[in-house]
Amino acid sequence: MKAPPFLRHPLIARGVLLILLSCLYLRGIDQVDFHRDESQWIATSAFFEAALDADFIPPEWITTHQLSPGFQRWLPSWVRAGLGSMNPPNDTWGTHYWTLTQPPIARYTIAIGRRVGGYTANDLNPPWRFKLSDSENLAAGNTPARGLLRSARVTMAVLSIASGMILFALVSACAGRTAGWIFIVLYAGSPYLLIHLRRAMGDPSLLFFTCLAMLTGMLALQTWEKTKKRAWPLFWLAMMGFCAGLAGASKLNGLGLAGAGVALGWLIALHHKGFVTRSDRLIFAVAASLVVMMTTAITFIAVNPFLYPNPLARTTAMLLLRTSEMSNHQTNPLWGMDGLGQRLAIIPRRIFEDHALIHFGLINALLGSVGMVYLVRSAWHWLIGKGGSPASPVLFMVGCASVFPALTTPIDWDRYYLFPVVFLSMLIAIGLGGGLTALNRRFRSESPPS
Repeated sequence: MKAPPFLRHPLIARGVLLILLSCLYLRGIDQVDFHRDESQWIATSAFFEAALDADFIPPEWITTHQLSPGFQRWLPSWVRAGLGSMNPPNDTWGTHYWTLTQPPIARYTIAIGRRVGGYTANDLNPPWRFKLSDSENLAAGNTPARGLLRSARVTMAVLSIASGMILFALVSACAGRTAGWIFIVLYAGSPYLLIHLRRAMGDPSLLFFTCLAMLTGMLALQTWEKTKKRAWPLFWLAMMGFCAGLAGASKLNGLGLAGAGVALGWLIALHHKGFVTRSDRLIFAVAASLVVMMTTAITFIAVNPFLYPNPLARTTAMLLLRTSEMSNHQTNPLWGMDGLGQRLAIIPRRIFEDHALIHFGLINALLGSVGMVYLVRSAWHWLIGKGGSPASPVLFMVGCASVFPALTTPIDWDRYYLFPVVFLSMLIAIGLGGGLTALNRRFRSESPPS
C-alpha cells in the first residue's frame, strides 16, 4: 500500500502535514478546558524576565512562598547545606518553592509566547492557590486573562505541531510512509493529545525536546553508517545530550533521555565493523557516554540560574521535592494508586482504552504488540547490518527511557500518561503500516507479470 501520488513528493507531503496539524492544533485553542496548573505555569513564566534582567523585581509571591518545615527537616544535611537560606523573602533565584518545584525551560517557552502576544511580566496573574475555592481564586485574580492564556497556549501548540512532524519522519523512516500517515491520524485525531499538548504546561515542551533528541540520535547512527568517521556520531550524540538537557529542564523526567543516548553510543561501538580492536570500541563507547552525560548536565544547569551555586545538591532537592509531593498526592483516594495490583488494574486501562483514540483495549494492545515486534526486529536487523532502519533502535531506547517512569507513577493523573499514549500510537502505526507494506510487497511478488 502506497500513499496517494500527490503525497509522495517530500515537500508536498510536509506541506500537507504542516497544514493539517496547524488546523487541528491551532483551531479552537480557547475551547480547551482550563487546568488550574496552567495558572501556576503562566505566573512563573516571570522567571524568563528574571533570567534576562539581573535587576528584575519579581512579584512578591515568588519569593515569599515558604517550603514546609517538614520537607526542610527531611532533607539530608549535605543537601540543606547546598541550598543556602530558605527563609522568605528570598532572592528570585534563591531557594524557595518555585525554584524547587519545576525547572524553567517550559516557563521560558510560555513567556516567549505571551511576549509575542504583547503580554509582559506586569500582566501576569498570581498563581492558583489550591487551598482556596474556585470562586476565591477568581476573586483574587489568580486566573490568567483570556488573551494571555491564549498566547501561552499557542506556543505549546506550535511545539506540538513540530513534535508531530518529527514523529511522522521517525515513524516513516522506521516502517514506511504509510505508517507515518497512520500515526498522524492517531496523533492529530486524539482528543487526549489535543487537550494535553495545547495547555500552557510543561508537557508540550518536554515532548518537543524528546522528539529532537530522537531525531539527533537517529542522525548519529546515520552519519556512522555513511562516513565511518567518529567525530560526526559524537557531534550528533552531543546534540542529543543538549536536547536531553532541555527536556530535563522542561520536566525532570526528561533527564532519562541521557541514558538512551549513552545506550546508543554503546550500540555504535559494539555492533559496527569500523573499529579494529576491542580497545577502540571501548574508547568510543566511553567517549560517547561522557559526551552525552556532560552535554546533558551542562545544558540542564546552564539554563537554570538556581542551580549555579551547587548543582548537585540543588538538583537532588528538586527531585526530593517532587517525590515528597507525589507521596502527599498519593494519599488522596481520587489520585493515589496503592500497590501493584491497583496499578495493574488502572494503568493499562488508561493507556489502552481511556486515552486511546479508539477505545478498544484488546485491539490496541494487540496492534501495539505487533508494532513492538516489528520495531525490535527492525532494530536488530539494523544492528547486524541486514537492513532495518537507524530510527528503530532510537525509538526503542528513547521509548523505554520515556515510558517507564510513567508506568511506575503512583499518581493517576491524566497527563502522566502522555508518553505511553504517544508511543502506543507510534507502535500501532508501525504495526499497521509495516504489516500493510509487507503484504503489498508479497502480493506484488506473487502476482503474475502482465
